[in-house]
Amino acid sequence: MKLSCIIVNYNLKYLPRLCIEAISRSVCDFPFEIIVVDNDSHDESVDYLEQMHKKGEITLVHSGSNLGYGRGNNLGVKYAKGKYILILNPDVSVETDTLQKMVNHMDSHGEVGLLGPQLYFFNGQIQDSCRRFMMPIDLVIKRTPLQRLKFFKKRMDEYVMANFDHSMTQEVDLVTGACMMLPREVFKKIGGFDDRYFLFMEDVDLCRKVWESGHKVLYFPQARALHYHKRLSGGSVFWLLGQKVFWIHMNSALKYFWKWKNKPLPRR
Repeated sequence: MKLSCIIVNYNLKYLPRLCIEAISRSVCDFPFEIIVVDNDSHDESVDYLEQMHKKGEITLVHSGSNLGYGRGNNLGVKYAKGKYILILNPDVSVETDTLQKMVNHMDSHGEVGLLGPQLYFFNGQIQDSCRRFMMPIDLVIKRTPLQRLKFFKKRMDEYVMANFDHSMTQEVDLVTGACMMLPREVFKKIGGFDDRYFLFMEDVDLCRKVWESGHKVLYFPQARALHYHKRLSGGSVFWLLGQKVFWIHMNSALKYFWKWKNKPLPRR
C-alpha cells in the first residue's frame, strides 16, 4: 500500500462525504486507502460513514469518545498500511491529481519529512496555510482586533507569510494541519501528534518535531486542495472571550510554549 488517507470526523454533517468523494475521484498509479476515525459523532455523518464502511470503500474506526484532533489521527495511523500518511481534514477536497503529485514529490525527495499542498477557499483565494513559527504575541494579535492596527498588522503579515510567493515550492517552518503528507516511518519516529493538545497547535508542534528529526517541511503548491474553512473571527474582544474554541486554542498554546520554552527554534 502506497498511501493511507486519515480523516477525523466529529459531527461535520455533509463534509466527510465531500472529502471522501474527492479522494475517490483521484487519478493515481498506486493503491491507497481511506481511514476515517469518528470521534463519537451524533449527526447524519455517521450513517454515511457506516454505509461506506460496509461497502468496503473506507475503514471506519469508532473512537468511542471525542479524542480531539491529534489523538484521533494517531488512532487512525495505527490502522494505516501505506508508506505515506495523508492527514486530511473533512472540510478539505483534494483535486484529482493532488495525491499523485504529492506522492511523486515525496518519492523523489527523501529529505522531505512533511509536505503541504496549496490550499484555497471556495472563492479562489489562496489560504495562508504555511507559516513561520510563532511567538506568544503573534497568537494574541491573530485572535484579537490588534491585527487591524498598522504596527501589529505588519508583524502578522510576517507571521502568516503574506509576502511569500505562494506559487513556488519552498521550505517553510510549518504548514497547517488541514492537509499534510508524511512518510509513515517519519510519523512513527517523531511519535506522531502530541496528544496533550486537544485541538490547535498540534500541527505546529508536529512540524517542529519534523525539523528537529533532521527532515524538511515543504510547501508544495503544484498540488492543490479546496478548503471549506470557517475562520475563528477576530471580532470584538468581548465576543472572542465568550467563544469556547478561543479558550481551547489558548490552552493548547500555553502547552506548546511551555513544552518548547527552553529549546531554540530549528535552523534551516
